[in-house]
Amino acid sequence: MIVKVKLYSLLRDSIGSQELLIELPDGSRVSELLKTLEKHSGFKRALETIGGSLLILDEEGSRLSEDSPLKSSVIHIMPPPAGGSHIEVGILEPGEEFNIEELEARLPIEGATAIFIGYVKGLNEGEKVLELNYEHAGELTVKTLRKIAEEEASKWKLKSIAIYHYVGSRKVGEKTIIVAVSGESRKTVFPALAETVERVKREAPIWKIEHREKGKVYILGDKIIKIEPT
Repeated sequence: MIVKVKLYSLLRDSIGSQELLIELPDGSRVSELLKTLEKHSGFKRALETIGGSLLILDEEGSRLSEDSPLKSSVIHIMPPPAGGSHIEVGILEPGEEFNIEELEARLPIEGATAIFIGYVKGLNEGEKVLELNYEHAGELTVKTLRKIAEEEASKWKLKSIAIYHYVGSRKVGEKTIIVAVSGESRKTVFPALAETVERVKREAPIWKIEHREKGKVYILGDKIIKIEPT
């Protein structure tokens, strides 16, 4: 199949063309189209600059996700419109520092900003926790975090939202998750923040293992599975 891709604003200027013809196997999805476009260094740089958030439409003007099948011969790809939300998501590796003040400075401020920071607690269910380990599903994790961010930004009409989650080994007292939202007032940012944190906990493909004094504990959704040392 041949897809005509129409680019706008920074994406168009970075590649130097408003239209590209892309050949893909029949049955391809939007994600495969984006991977092909990222082979253009200009497109990839532009995508990194705008934080990966794109507005993707078919020729009828219907919005597409990365999982959408390519049924249209014309696809419009553009940065979020000027009135859209600022969205940031990411996975943080062990040893990677995260500056909350720099995040706050990046977020467009409207009326109120709320930030949640999770830390490894030293005691759980009365048992001493030595450290945590977070496993995750790679690119799928980032896609899920972005989906949550986009849906919450739309639902609460947020000016900005950021979700960052650490993976790998985390010791007691170290950060595990940072979520920040900004919007019109506390009446929207507080419930938006709480809902976003809860959705990350329940929907993101991230699995937590606690290493306690009495053994290993798998926390899988609402289930806690304890493995006693042999």
